[in-house]
Amino acid sequence: MSAHAVRLTRLFTPQYVKRINAQIVHPSTSVVVKPNELESALARPLHLSFYEPDKTAPYFAATLSYGIIKGHPFMDGNKRTAFFIANEYIRAMGLPGLADGGKVGVAYEHVVDIAQRHMDVAAGKMGVEGLAEGKKG
Repeated sequence: MSAHAVRLTRLFTPQYVKRINAQIVHPSTSVVVKPNELESALARPLHLSFYEPDKTAPYFAATLSYGIIKGHPFMDGNKRTAFFIANEYIRAMGLPGLADGGKVGVAYEHVVDIAQRHMDVAAGKMGVEGLAEGKKG
């Protein structure tokens, strides 16, 4: 999975994520308050691919999501944007999305759990490992 990180870095750009955030917070205006934090979050999977190439696709997506949540680059919609981008990141790796629970056609079954994990990260109750695996700690 780490081989995909370099290719996905070209797809998941700050401009792309800004457009996603703008759609998520509409009709409000999307405001980037920490552009460096956004770039840092988007670089996390690439860095991980060099130092820990054996990690799974959900872990790469979790590091991306974690970076957006903890870096708080947008004025509003950070957790929602983080979830959407992580989901798209996993799908770009050719796997079913987060809400599919790893099975095609089972969408929405795990959305509440995923949303809670994202809120736990924002509250400091969960780390990137827990976000990737679905465990607190």
